[in-house]
Amino acid sequence: MLRNMSIRKRLLVILTLVYIFSMVGAIAGGYYIFDRDSVREAKEKTELFTTVMTANQKFMARNVRPEIMDLLPDTYFPAATVGIVMMGEAAQLIQEDYPEYIFKIASPNPLNPDNRSDSFENSIIAGFDNGDYEEWAGTVTKAGERFYATAVPIEARKSCIWCHDTPEVAHPDMVEEYGTESGYGYEVGDVVGGRFIYVSMTATDEITMQKLAIFGGGISLLFLIAMLFIDRIVISTVVKPIEEIVEVAVDISRGKMDREFNVKGNDEIKLLADAFNRMKVSLAKAMDILRK
Repeated sequence: MLRNMSIRKRLLVILTLVYIFSMVGAIAGGYYIFDRDSVREAKEKTELFTTVMTANQKFMARNVRPEIMDLLPDTYFPAATVGIVMMGEAAQLIQEDYPEYIFKIASPNPLNPDNRSDSFENSIIAGFDNGDYEEWAGTVTKAGERFYATAVPIEARKSCIWCHDTPEVAHPDMVEEYGTESGYGYEVGDVVGGRFIYVSMTATDEITMQKLAIFGGGISLLFLIAMLFIDRIVISTVVKPIEEIVEVAVDISRGKMDREFNVKGNDEIKLLADAFNRMKVSLAKAMDILRK
C-alpha cells in the first residue's frame, strides 16, 4: 500500500503509526508510574493510620486497662479494657473527619456481628492460619471502589479466653449484649480473625487520571508539533527538490534541452541532479551526432 503513495503521504502514514504506537506506550508507561505513585501515597496514609491505632491500643493496654481492672475488676467496660473495641471506637471518630479510612476487625466467628468477615477477608484470614504470610498488603476492589488494604492476623490470647471461651464463662453483660450464637470457642494460639485497614484510592485515582490526561495531551501536542516540523522539513528538502527534478526530466524528455537540474545542497538529491545534468549533456551530444 505504501508503495502506491506519494513520498509525503507515505511519510504522514509512517509518522501517524509511530505516533499511535508511541502514545500507547507512553500512556501505558505513564499510567504505571502514576498508579505506583498513588499506591505509595495510599501506603503512607495506611502506615500513619496504623501507627495511630497501634499507639491508642498500647496506651490503653499500659495505662488504662490496668487501672480499670484494679479499681473495678467486675465491671463490664470493653471500651477501656478490650483493645479491639477501643480501636473500633477510635476509628469511627477518625472516619468522621477522614471517611476514606476504614478500620475493621474481621472474623469468621465474631462476637459482634458487625465484625463478620467477607469473602475477601476470609481468604486472607485463611492465609494467616495456613502460614502463607505473616501480614498482607495490596489493592482490592470492593463495591466498585478501589482500596489499598493492609491486614495482620489476630490470635486468641489468654486475655481473650475469658470473653470467648463459652457463654457460661463470659461476662453476663457481654452475653446479654451479643448473645450466645457467635464469638465463642476460641483457643489460645488460634488465628481467629484479622485487623484490616482500608484506604480509599478514589481521590488518588482521579488525580492519576488527571495527570495522565495532562501527560497524554502534552505528548500529543509535542508530537503534533514534531510532525508538522518534520513534514515542512521533508517537503522543503526532499519532496520539492524531487518534484523539480521530475518536472525538468519531463520537459527534457519532450525536447526542452535548455532546462537544467538545479538543486541546492550537498546531499544525495544534489548528486542525483548532477547525474541527470551529465546524462542530459551526454544525451545532447548523442543527438548532435545523430543529426550529423
